[in-house]
Amino acid sequence: MEYTWGPREMPVLDAVVALMEQSYMVTVSDIAERTGLELADVAKALDALDPTYVDFRKTETGGDPRFWYVLKVTPEARQAVGQWPTAESLIDRLAKAFRDASDNEDDPERHYQLRQAAALLESGIRDVAIQIALAITGPAATPPGTGPATGGA
Repeated sequence: MEYTWGPREMPVLDAVVALMEQSYMVTVSDIAERTGLELADVAKALDALDPTYVDFRKTETGGDPRFWYVLKVTPEARQAVGQWPTAESLIDRLAKAFRDASDNEDDPERHYQLRQAAALLESGIRDVAIQIALAITGPAATPPGTGPATGGA
């Protein structure tokens, strides 16, 4: 089975989310132009992404996908392309921010505290922090086969 998430679906999803910021609907032609992919590949990607990430509509065009369109994207789509944070990405960003802050801190006590905060978020209390962030940000969007239940990231 061919891997398509990275080379096909992700560029299409990224283009759809960006284009939806400019229009109330986006055609397969719009997406193909933005991604450089063939119309047929964009249509296949949208079929794969529907309904979890996009609301993809096929009009009566005799099989010509140029005018098929995406009506909306889901919160999972926005999370997958990084427009909205997932609980996991939020905690990862916080840990990095604390580590970066510690690198720029001259006071030894504050440097130590910032390093400790980063270390806790990276391992010690990461699971608790993710659950707290999840309660604030909403459900995580993780590509299939990569979540905690499958032993992934």
